[in-house]
Amino acid sequence: MEGGISEKPNGVAHLNGGTSVGDEKDISKLDSSVELKEVKTMEKTDDSEPILINDNEEPPNYNSIVPNGETSPETSEDGSRQITNNFENVRKTLFGFVIVTGIAVSWVGSTQFSQSTYSDTFNAPYFNVWFGTLWMFICYPFYVLGSWIFKKESRSYSGTVDLYRHSERVFGSKGLTVKNYFRLVAPFALCWMVTNYMYVYALGKIAAADVTALFSSNTAFIYIFSWIWLHERLVLLPARGMSVLLSIGGIVLISYADGFLGTTAVGIALSIGAAIGSAIYKVLFKRYIGNATSGQVCLFLSLLALFDLVFLWPVLLTVYYTGFEQWDWTNMPWNYLCGSSALSVVFNFLINFGIAVTFPLFIALGTVVGIPLNAVVDLIFRGRGFGPWKIGGTVLIVFGFLIMLMPERWQEKAYCCKSSNSLTLNVDEEAANNDSGIDNPTMENNASKKEEMNGKV
Repeated sequence: MEGGISEKPNGVAHLNGGTSVGDEKDISKLDSSVELKEVKTMEKTDDSEPILINDNEEPPNYNSIVPNGETSPETSEDGSRQITNNFENVRKTLFGFVIVTGIAVSWVGSTQFSQSTYSDTFNAPYFNVWFGTLWMFICYPFYVLGSWIFKKESRSYSGTVDLYRHSERVFGSKGLTVKNYFRLVAPFALCWMVTNYMYVYALGKIAAADVTALFSSNTAFIYIFSWIWLHERLVLLPARGMSVLLSIGGIVLISYADGFLGTTAVGIALSIGAAIGSAIYKVLFKRYIGNATSGQVCLFLSLLALFDLVFLWPVLLTVYYTGFEQWDWTNMPWNYLCGSSALSVVFNFLINFGIAVTFPLFIALGTVVGIPLNAVVDLIFRGRGFGPWKIGGTVLIVFGFLIMLMPERWQEKAYCCKSSNSLTLNVDEEAANNDSGIDNPTMENNASKKEEMNGKV
């Protein structure tokens, strides 16, 4: 039978689909190429053509055999790469613990110093913010100094110029121009001042631990604004929606602990307002500037401080001479003001440079650790307790914060598990329609979405 198995007179099965009896001469010319098939025996039966009997075992990889027990170059390279990766992970982890501690301590210190500025002779949150923002001007000079120390190529004049050219790309392809300066720095400077003003103002109304706990809910608002302005993917909605609900529940519990009236209500509203302002700042920064490097962020902060110095001092005089804020030039709390400003610079410095030396998770955890630290400081030095309602609310906010930090592929799995059944039904329905000759573009789109989702996961 052509193309199948035919029986020879001697009863030996012979594959007659591609070889005829007249091809015996070609088979007899088999040489070393037969080794690739790992021929075990070659037999002849009567006058028939030789039959190759294979044992179906995979041929040995002779390229992997190295004499004298030496290690192949590929194995050695893979081993050294693994050792390098392990060392890098250990280094990043160690740096991470240092960065977490530094971020938490600097944030707590800056918050506590800002709260300590309030007294009978000083009640000026705007002056506090304005003065502290001026200190941000040293961010870019410190970045250049660090580059000179750790990067030899940056020590020359041309290297410094290249460093600046790379940093000014934060303003676009044309770099830093007057138009780009006012187009980007001015609105972010105003958002910066309003956000920090509400944060410092809240410290004069409620405990620092309450302010930091409520402020940590900004991750929920970041997702809401990202969904509006950055068109956040719907696939992340179940996990991040849960984060938003947990944060809102935490806010309600903390607010309920001290009541919803009077000074406490004002402090809570200001803290939530600061969280919303921080979320707006970060989301708009992502939209209009994108992923900036440490040098670009430092240059941006320095120019923001310059805008604060040159253009926002009239507001300072206005709040002073109208009596909206009070301070006595002869009895200024300079020690607390300078301490808060210096630690605020350290906080921003560690966040910007910490991303380059450790995992982003450690950067985010630094702010979370600051909540219990502030509670401990309030209890020891100010005698303010942190009751069960506040603890419960803080736990909810922290859990919502941590959900936001989960890798997106983990968050996508929740959506995939939830929608896999419906997607499967849609695909089955599409197959039925195809069998019946019906074109259904909706089902086709759903199938392509499922394929895309599976590829991302």
